[in-house]
Amino acid sequence: MENRQFFNHIIKNIDDIFVPDDLHSSRRLLQDGDVQRTLDRCFSVIQESSKAWSGTTASALAQKKPLAGTSSLQLAVTSYLSRFLKPSVYEKIKRRQTRLDHSLFDVLWPALRKTSKDRHLEEDINSGLIAPDFDVYVVFQEFLVPLIKDMHCMSVTADFKPHPRIAYFPMENAERLNTAYFVFDDDSNLVVRCLVECSRNLDSFELPLNLTIGQIEQAERLMMAKIFTAAFIEAIEEDEPGSYYTLTEVLEDKSEVYDMLNEYGLLIPLLDQNDPVQQAESTAFNGSLWPYGRGVYVSASNSMALWLNCQEHMRILSTSNSKEAADIGIAYTRVGRAITFLEQQLHFKESYLLGYLQSRPSFLGTGLKMTTIIRLPNLMKEMDNLRHLCSVRGLVLSTNGQSRLSVRLINMQSMGSVEHVLFQDYCTAVTNILSLEKDMSLTNSKHIASMLVKIFRRKKNSLAERH
Repeated sequence: MENRQFFNHIIKNIDDIFVPDDLHSSRRLLQDGDVQRTLDRCFSVIQESSKAWSGTTASALAQKKPLAGTSSLQLAVTSYLSRFLKPSVYEKIKRRQTRLDHSLFDVLWPALRKTSKDRHLEEDINSGLIAPDFDVYVVFQEFLVPLIKDMHCMSVTADFKPHPRIAYFPMENAERLNTAYFVFDDDSNLVVRCLVECSRNLDSFELPLNLTIGQIEQAERLMMAKIFTAAFIEAIEEDEPGSYYTLTEVLEDKSEVYDMLNEYGLLIPLLDQNDPVQQAESTAFNGSLWPYGRGVYVSASNSMALWLNCQEHMRILSTSNSKEAADIGIAYTRVGRAITFLEQQLHFKESYLLGYLQSRPSFLGTGLKMTTIIRLPNLMKEMDNLRHLCSVRGLVLSTNGQSRLSVRLINMQSMGSVEHVLFQDYCTAVTNILSLEKDMSLTNSKHIASMLVKIFRRKKNSLAERH
């Protein structure tokens, strides 16, 4: 019943911080003058960016072409935020705090930080926002609710509907399937890798950022106890248990574990602990205990990783292998089986309206994100057009990564639908982009062949004239 009521009053209007039956705010106004002044400066930056770079939707943000340097991407992100953080909204919520004393600044600061040149992919698909605790979605709802709707391709003016129950696989003959078959038609080997991620947070704990030593140890043990079982190994169709590595092992210098995870595409974005600025940001993102109480379970086949207490309590990643790079179905199926099993073993934090609650707003709902790393040599010549082609199909295009020869296509929506429908919609959208690339390649080939025919015809005529 508590979960059902957790966000029922999100559709109500909070006229004042001291509201009846308020279970989510600290019930006291922000008193720290330094934080308030910093927050005011952040708001000023967001408002100024809207004048320099206009945009109205998440799709519009996805179409923006980042210019040279981090500031241009930051400008695009903050301009997008300004569409929802209006002056009237800001004045209403700027002094509120959650039960854990998190302010609006704790939500906004990643969007305005001026750090490393390589911004992480997650920051971009989340519009630079993080949720430091679960209560921010209620306490700052006037700002976050319309933004979340837009982020997930929903109508900003429409009411939330109850989020559907988990369903990774469709029904057939009144029985639930446990496998999803889909391989991209990729004769030209354009697909480099497919990646599927799903995240969950335990119902009885706050987000890892807020946990004590005892709590984070307890959460880690609780999840490991369910992962290191014969039933879990059987659920993900492995022959033997995988291995667990602490995050300290992953982050140490010249770490073989880090290199292995990177090679198999199972590495999550991690801030550089040796960089003083990034180390400070890591503390803000992950808490002072980082990297203690965190780790990663890697399956025996090296095709799936479960990251524990890394921003979310559990992040499950699965990839296609190098020999069958276009087989997204196998990566999706692996995640679906793992999550379906763990749903029966653990209680996860969820909302009646927002689905499974996350620290990353773009993962709300199902917690499901699908990524295809793909080479599009023809379409990438016109990046503005490619971004538009992707955004109208519900895809975020990211050029972040080690190679500029490929891009990442990620689903925007993870709310408002069941998993297997989101999966099918995503596969259809990526297939469409693939088809456009192939059409352009074929057109270019015909054009080149036509040019060669004309050149040889001219040479033949020239030789005839000589004789």
